[in-house]
Amino acid sequence: MEPLVWSCLKALTPPDIEVSFFDDRIEVIPSDLQVDAVALSVETYTAKRAYNIASQFRNRGIPVIMGGFHATAMPDEVSQHADAVVTGDAEDLWPEVIADLRSGSLKRFYKMQNLPDLKGTVTDRSIYENKNYPHLSLVQYTRGCAHACNFCSIRASYGDKLRFRTVADVIDDIKRSGKKHIFIVDDNILGDRTHFKELLHALIPLKIRWSCQISLDVTEDDELLDLMRQSGCFNMLAGFESLSQDNMAQMGKKWNMRQGPYSEQIMKIHDYGMLIYATFIFG
Repeated sequence: MEPLVWSCLKALTPPDIEVSFFDDRIEVIPSDLQVDAVALSVETYTAKRAYNIASQFRNRGIPVIMGGFHATAMPDEVSQHADAVVTGDAEDLWPEVIADLRSGSLKRFYKMQNLPDLKGTVTDRSIYENKNYPHLSLVQYTRGCAHACNFCSIRASYGDKLRFRTVADVIDDIKRSGKKHIFIVDDNILGDRTHFKELLHALIPLKIRWSCQISLDVTEDDELLDLMRQSGCFNMLAGFESLSQDNMAQMGKKWNMRQGPYSEQIMKIHDYGMLIYATFIFG
């Protein structure tokens, strides 16, 4: 799918800077690429590949900047393979990185000091042109999660405070994408029910189909499930994690079963005409 981070960073990049974007999953990165700097977004499962890509450019004297979840979790490790490491959200840091690149004074670390306000956050989807992505777009409404399950990296990366874009910005983002299939990428879109219902009412006139990631306590709220159905939700990813109540308690997620057995929650979601993508923690 479209890597949403790059459309966010493209919107923050001054228009006089020429940008080339390559997605290593679907295309070859030219080995002789002539650039002034390279930026890589790194997840833990892509870290070794990212380090390999970085070394190819650093061996040619081209500085490499790394950010993303793995850089935020393991900055010292990542710094061994990059000239600069961006930790945390990039909205407040990317302009500083660009300014330092211009002046030739790139810092070793750029650390998020405060969680950036998401109001006014925009995307520039032109960066996806001529890429072979599926016919759906990714959109973000919120960052963070109200829960604190002990296996999860969301709070460590996004903090314990829920942050929201405006509904108007999200609706505009969806319209500009030109797509009728949308994946709302929030780690748990149910973080604040009042905000979520406001978004659902705004989605209904768009007549799109959309999917999301959500916690199972959505089954407590019939009004919410009906609004999701009316607004075009057809699929939800939910973290079941385990079938054992003891394991759930150990993970700090015993609340996942307070709505009753999983079988009843599944049936209720199916009754509203939506599918479930169930995920589990193993290990």
